[in-house]
Amino acid sequence: MAAPIDESVLNALRGVTSAHTRLPKPLLIKIYVASLKQEFNQERRMLLELVGPELQSLYDDRQIELEFVDMHFGTGDLEINQLERDPYMIDDYLHEIDTCHAHTKSVFFMVLVGDGIGRQLLPTKMDEDIFSAILADHQTTADHEASLVKWYEKDESQAKRQLKQDYRLMAVDAWLAESQPMQRFLEGVLQSLVQGASAAGRSADFVERVQQLRRTQIEREVSQAMALTSEKILAVFRERAAQSSKRDVEAGERLRKIKDELTMNLSTDNHTTLVVPGSAASEAIDPDNEDHESYLSKFKNKVTDKLRLLIEAHITNDPDVIKGRKKTVQEIFHEHATHLRILREHTDSAALVESRVPQQLRQNLMANFRNGSRHAPYFLCGADGSGKSAILSHLYGQVGTWFGSTRVHRVIRFAKATPRSAYNLELLRVICQQISIIFNIPEGYLPKDASFDPLYINTWFQNLLRRIEDMGNDVLFLFIDDLHLLNPLDCDIVTALSWLPTSLPWNVQIICSSTTPVEQLKFTPMQRDRFKSTEYQFDLNLGDYATRLKIPPQCIPGDVSFALYVEQQFDQLERHYGRQAVGDLASYITCSEYGLSETELLELLMPTDDPESLIETRSGHFSFATFKKIHREMDILLLLHDKIMSGKVLIQWRHNYCSAVAKRRYLDVQRTRSLHCELANLFFPQDEDESTLENESNRSDTKSVISMKERDREKDSLSAVSAVSAVSAGRKSSSTHHNDDTSTFYNPIAADVSYSMRHVEESWHHLMRSDDTTRFKQIAVCNFDFLLAAVQTVSISYLRCLIEHVRCYILDRDIELIYYTIRKSSDVLTRDPMQLGSQLISWLRPISEHDDDDNSLLSMTVRSATAWCDGYAVPLLVPLTGWLPAPLPSQIRTMTVSGTGCIRAVWLAPSKQHLILATSSGDVQQWHIMSNSLEHIFKGHTAAVTCLVVAPQSESELLLTGSEDASVLVWHVALRERRAHINNAHTAPITGVAAGVNNTLIISSSEDATIAITDLASGKLRHRITHHRGPVSGILVAGACDVLISGSLDRTICVWNLENFGLLNTMQMTSPVLRIDISWNSVFLLALCEDNALYVRTLATGKELHSLKGHKSKIRTISIGKDSQRCVVGCDDTRALIYDMHAGKLVRSLPPNPGPVTAVHAMDNDDFLVTVGGNKITFYSFRNEELYVNPYSRHPRRKRSLKRHAQAQRSPSTTLPPITCFDLSRDSQQMAIASGRNVHLMRINTPEFQCTLEGHSAGVSCLKFAPNGEFLATGSEDRLVLIWNLALGEIRHSFKGHTAPVVKVVVLMDSLRVISTDRDSLLLVWMAHSGNLLQTIQGPYKYLAVTNNMRFAASTNGDNTLKIWSLTQEDEKYSVSHSDEITCFEISADSAHIISGSRDMSLKVWQATGGKLSQVLVGHSDAVTCVAVSVTNKTQVLSGSKDMNLILWDLLTGEEVHTLAGHLGAVIGVKVSADGSTAVSGSDDKTLIVWETKRGLALTSLQMHVPFTHFDISLEVSRVLVQLVDSYNLPVICLHNTPAQYVKLPTYSGPSKDVEDLRPQGPKRQMKRLLKKEVSLDTYTWQKKYGHLTSSVMMAQVDERLKRRFSVSASMEEISKIAETKTGASQANLGPEQAALAQSQHFDQLEALWNKRSPPRRRHNAGLSRQTSLVEDRLESSDDDEYQDERAGMLSASYDNIHLLARLPGLRSLHDAWKTNSLRVRSPRSRSARTKFYVSTPPPQNSQDSSSHDLQQSPGHCSSYGGRMVVAPDLVRDLLASPIPAAAAESPQRISLKQLLHWPSLKSRIWRRQRNCHSLQPNIRLNPPERILRPTPIIVVENYDVRRVQQLRTDLILHPQTSRASVGHIEVAGSEQLLAKKSNYWQRRWQLLRHKANRSESSHPLRDSGNSHSNNSNADRTANCNDCVAQ
Repeated sequence: MAAPIDESVLNALRGVTSAHTRLPKPLLIKIYVASLKQEFNQERRMLLELVGPELQSLYDDRQIELEFVDMHFGTGDLEINQLERDPYMIDDYLHEIDTCHAHTKSVFFMVLVGDGIGRQLLPTKMDEDIFSAILADHQTTADHEASLVKWYEKDESQAKRQLKQDYRLMAVDAWLAESQPMQRFLEGVLQSLVQGASAAGRSADFVERVQQLRRTQIEREVSQAMALTSEKILAVFRERAAQSSKRDVEAGERLRKIKDELTMNLSTDNHTTLVVPGSAASEAIDPDNEDHESYLSKFKNKVTDKLRLLIEAHITNDPDVIKGRKKTVQEIFHEHATHLRILREHTDSAALVESRVPQQLRQNLMANFRNGSRHAPYFLCGADGSGKSAILSHLYGQVGTWFGSTRVHRVIRFAKATPRSAYNLELLRVICQQISIIFNIPEGYLPKDASFDPLYINTWFQNLLRRIEDMGNDVLFLFIDDLHLLNPLDCDIVTALSWLPTSLPWNVQIICSSTTPVEQLKFTPMQRDRFKSTEYQFDLNLGDYATRLKIPPQCIPGDVSFALYVEQQFDQLERHYGRQAVGDLASYITCSEYGLSETELLELLMPTDDPESLIETRSGHFSFATFKKIHREMDILLLLHDKIMSGKVLIQWRHNYCSAVAKRRYLDVQRTRSLHCELANLFFPQDEDESTLENESNRSDTKSVISMKERDREKDSLSAVSAVSAVSAGRKSSSTHHNDDTSTFYNPIAADVSYSMRHVEESWHHLMRSDDTTRFKQIAVCNFDFLLAAVQTVSISYLRCLIEHVRCYILDRDIELIYYTIRKSSDVLTRDPMQLGSQLISWLRPISEHDDDDNSLLSMTVRSATAWCDGYAVPLLVPLTGWLPAPLPSQIRTMTVSGTGCIRAVWLAPSKQHLILATSSGDVQQWHIMSNSLEHIFKGHTAAVTCLVVAPQSESELLLTGSEDASVLVWHVALRERRAHINNAHTAPITGVAAGVNNTLIISSSEDATIAITDLASGKLRHRITHHRGPVSGILVAGACDVLISGSLDRTICVWNLENFGLLNTMQMTSPVLRIDISWNSVFLLALCEDNALYVRTLATGKELHSLKGHKSKIRTISIGKDSQRCVVGCDDTRALIYDMHAGKLVRSLPPNPGPVTAVHAMDNDDFLVTVGGNKITFYSFRNEELYVNPYSRHPRRKRSLKRHAQAQRSPSTTLPPITCFDLSRDSQQMAIASGRNVHLMRINTPEFQCTLEGHSAGVSCLKFAPNGEFLATGSEDRLVLIWNLALGEIRHSFKGHTAPVVKVVVLMDSLRVISTDRDSLLLVWMAHSGNLLQTIQGPYKYLAVTNNMRFAASTNGDNTLKIWSLTQEDEKYSVSHSDEITCFEISADSAHIISGSRDMSLKVWQATGGKLSQVLVGHSDAVTCVAVSVTNKTQVLSGSKDMNLILWDLLTGEEVHTLAGHLGAVIGVKVSADGSTAVSGSDDKTLIVWETKRGLALTSLQMHVPFTHFDISLEVSRVLVQLVDSYNLPVICLHNTPAQYVKLPTYSGPSKDVEDLRPQGPKRQMKRLLKKEVSLDTYTWQKKYGHLTSSVMMAQVDERLKRRFSVSASMEEISKIAETKTGASQANLGPEQAALAQSQHFDQLEALWNKRSPPRRRHNAGLSRQTSLVEDRLESSDDDEYQDERAGMLSASYDNIHLLARLPGLRSLHDAWKTNSLRVRSPRSRSARTKFYVSTPPPQNSQDSSSHDLQQSPGHCSSYGGRMVVAPDLVRDLLASPIPAAAAESPQRISLKQLLHWPSLKSRIWRRQRNCHSLQPNIRLNPPERILRPTPIIVVENYDVRRVQQLRTDLILHPQTSRASVGHIEVAGSEQLLAKKSNYWQRRWQLLRHKANRSESSHPLRDSGNSHSNNSNADRTANCNDCVAQ
């Protein structure tokens, strides 16, 4: 865990609190302004209009609200103080100062001191002796005495006189007429009592008490503030440049004392003095006066600076302002603190007097505790006012003493007191997190796999209880008050309270209270059965557990019930303040969900037209002074209480019963709706004109009590009241402020709204209940900024509960989509709330693409989310394409109705939230859909209702119903009143009703075969149609053209003109027509006939289009969807069927119902389909989302043809072939996608479709871009590899070399060669432009990769071996292995290493050259699944495993750098950016996570919601491409703000386009010319140094021209000069091998100068560039092949001296020894001889030799067989047919050398088919089958490389008993026919690897020494075949 939690916070969370426990204060700076009303009128206006808004703007980013409190606001005339009207209000003023001090974060009191101190207040209380002294004073007259006695009465103590409050019943003017003279009289008398002659005999105490009465308002306010603190007071002294001579001396002295007190006790930062220029004659400040204007400007600046400095000093280190690192702890602590404050109120009230419940509960509880037995929760049940909360509060304080030394932890929640305690899901989540903090759960209070899903949280809670059970010294108490108030939502599991355990551990106690009895709470049957025991229930309504509570002193008489007491207090308040004012205040508080702040209430209750007008409560309004008075009074009366929640001080009812009383007294349905509209407009101002906004400043002084944040909004259309708390930062917007993890949210729809915590918690309730669904969706629940604010400020579980709450009231498709998106994303948003935008885009983008309207709400939501993601400041994954299906389930909601009988018709009410049902009883019922409640019954019919319809124009809200009573009724739905009754138009039951011509005509059809057309306004019959000859079964009106369609049992359908009622068309049917319907676009007509057939016809012509088939029972009802394409029919078999009328096919069968489907209805826009079966009404998602958008089309909105629609609806994912593979171009600009037989090219930045490549006849299995981006190679199941020209989109070449389906294709870095593999384990290397085959490899084929330097290819089949092949040397191959299957491998960017991962949980690092193991990486605990390397960081390796972790390794040391943990499933892939700074990993948990490799931190993630198999990234990780499982979509995901840098990849080029130059070499040979400085290789030097290795036979055959060639003396200086002239600087900084090659090439130039001829031909692109990797390995000189025969015989080695060859370094095989013409001998001291020869003597030819001699002889000695000496054979002599020794002349047969060679890897069929040798090693033994003698190996040559693992290279098999040896031919004595046959075979089949067709005989001096049976052509072929023979 991180830093420890503060101990005081932890104790508070544990329930260990005291009076000194510091709980969070509100984020509020509330400043009480004290001043004289008239003197500082302009200064107070300046504070409210300018200072407040300016300071508010400074603290918006810290979410601190600034508020100035001006008690003089709205108190009328400046000459009359409010305290003169109501003297008792001084107590409210002083109480407000205390409140400001208690709640404010900084300055709470500001005093403006000027020239005076004001008038003395009328005393509200005075001691009896003072009252007597006043009466006895000589100034007191009889009138004065009578007035005093009239208004002052003795209090209850009889020791004081108090002012009567009867003045409140008088008119204000009448009261002022009496009070002002009395106030002036008392002022003079009291002054004389302390200053006159009568004061001499007074006691000091008496004088002091009189002085207290004489204090003015400002003196009392300053004294009250100074008594609290002096640190948070600001004093402003105003002086005048010219002093007035008219001044009261005593008043001046008292003013001086006030100034002195403030100056002495305040620091210099807390007071300031301003001077008003001008003469003293100008008493009042006049803004039009230039001097006064200058003063006001200085006042504004000075006060602003002072306040800013003081506020900054106070909030800098405030823990409530500073966002702590532990956001979870802070959130839970603030939530817990709200409930602790409510608990403290109950505790301080000490309401509980007597109850048996605590004692009885303790006995039961302690018995279970001591026995260690499990038990159920305890329940306290009782009516309102029965003392439930008082008992809970009492128990909370007592349980800590019940258990002795055992630690007791207490958690309390008051249900619905806060948003987090209003829903079961949120309540349980917060409790679980608090328990985790209390018990220090190691998961960091939120498990790694946490999900705020109901099922998960329920399980989490149960697991926590089990963990507590194991803690023996801890007891947990959980108190939940008012359990019944928890909102039941659909997300609750089974039932709302099913999470409450039925069996608790012995040390866990849950105590709940509820007004609703336990039997009626939403428990499961098992819970209800368990909880009904009397041991766990305490019914406070019964006598045994009846509770006696303390009666408030205001209760008269004292024994009334709680309900009566509340009623009495409301009556009293109405008498004091008026019914309208009390009713408005009570109504607003009642309509609020969690309470309203003072500023919010005052904005609603206080008029602001005239700042100097008198606001009276009798008119229903409040000023701040009167509001504070009623607020304080209702608090004392125990009606209201202040609640601190989310940084706000909210006013709320203390008891829920008060809300019920207010509803009954002041609210009805219409009033409630209008109040919710007002409250919604309070948070979201609506339709404010710009001019009005500009003029707000002119009247802003009228809102002195409104917070500056509110005023700022009014002036500048900025945000609402409150500030947001803990909202994520990251908006790159100048209009937003972000600090730490806070931000305000900008709403593009409601541009004047910045979403705050108050919006998230409170405002949406009022929008929802204001019945403006469109506005509610736009501003709140479907607005991205609102959703983001909810997730960031509270949690995803709260947002889910919020939308669930909305779904209890509103049925709307957009809301359903948002809800299911949030629901499906709950898991990922729990762990990463910042994915909200990405998740909304992922789910809703495909749906918004279906919307024809780009300005639809969902389209705007997606655009808003995209804009927010674009502006986000840190890395964030954002989808650019859609891939997810619509999140809606098929069945949305189910209603169960009762008492309706058979429902014949159903229609949606104009409100869209109600269904209107036609019942068999004759009543028309209106049901609310989401609450499943009956709201209204339209009564009027006397028989069963047969049909109904709501008029098309929704604003008319007309409902038409027809019945079997032959009458038609017209209703107004909203007003629920009847508009018309048509009962004389028909004589038989009504069969259909309709409205036409703008709802002015009522049309009805009947079984009497007539159609009546009635005028709605007059109710008179306009026309009667009697055309039909049978009952009319139904009528419809085509609203677009006012055409009437009627169907009848006379087998006709008629079309009528409603203008003249003329017949337009008649359609003759084959059977009586039972029902008809027309499409929304008036094109199609659907008719149900008596033969149970459905006919689709055109409405205009009547032509029959289809006869719909597929139903198996009788059809009861039909309806056509609003898309005019699908129709729904209800059948007797309880099923509803959906048909496609365009295709004439059955599309879908809906689930069965309890009874026959009797009515169906498609809602507007096909949002939902309503089916009625029995008493069950089901709502299905009906929008045609299955119409997919082809992602590979230039018209992305073009939907597929209607003929394929039926297939798409059942399985839309099968309409396109799934993607099999994809590839990203090397520059990360383009991608190719293989889907079926086609390849689609797309730009990934846009992403934009380019073209489709069609050419394969089977599915494409692999594809690869050329590194240069010019072409694309695709392999297919059709065994072809196609090369596509990307510029033209055409096939450049088709490679047909494979005989099996192609599996893998790779294009080498030179973009010249392609490697492709097939299922026959064949790897072919071929030229991309021509298809010429270069190399054939037999090996693994499933996984293939090639090094960037094009030297090696690695492949595996997923077994435990990995094959490494050389692409430049045929004999170079390695096989590396793991102990288990290899799952992945990767080649480093420098081509030096191959990193393989395996199921053995390890990674191994192999050197590409030699296959040597250089490092083993061990650290995973399960199989390694993926590995990745970067381009620039060569030491960094990142691997993923099934252990769900990734590990970053150091390649050099093998150490773990970081372990990246974050996935919840096996890691299936990882990619690293080119610069190595960023990695992306994918997992089986369907998530992508972006990591920062330097710190090992997760930057962002994205939940894909569907499994994927593979993904790839661009170079800088700006794009991520994901291949899904069995999907035709390939998501393109953008990583905004990617931390990776773009790295330009190095380019690679091939040495030549010559096919021959790109073929791999045979076995590597030593370099031909390694010249040393000043060394001359002439003939003499050669013979001296190497003569002992050269036989005389060989030297005799050396050509003279060859001797001259080696007589050239070349120094390094001469070679370097040629290098400068020929190659310049291109060969600088070459390696040793390249330098040697350069020397060899420059030697050719010297020889050309010597011979006076042109230099030999050079290969194309033979420059020694670093990027030409093939040149580095090819050590052959650039000579013409005419010298190859000369080089073949330069050195001869006999068996006697063959062991000396081991001293030659770098010799790879004996073949090199035969053909090397320039050798550099390493010093004998060298420890690493690369080549070793082992010589063994073959066994003798007879048993006699075998018995007398050893099998092995040392080299260099003659062997003795049977007593005769055997001459040691000469190797070169045997090979080149030198003279036969006499000892061997009697050999019975002649065997060539090839007969003795073993070629292990060449296939016969390839050998026969190909004319050239392409294999690395042959794979068959070319021994004659007729041979008698089996050759025995005597020489084994092994190649050793000190840098690689020792590995056998060449097995050379020779036999010493050959009579003649010839190269390339086989001759056996006595078998001439066989010999000829073999000779012809080799003539036909043997081809040279590097054959030159035209050679002169003089160039081959060795040809004459060949076999006599060989001709010249044959000799040419065999002379150069050593490349194959030597293998």
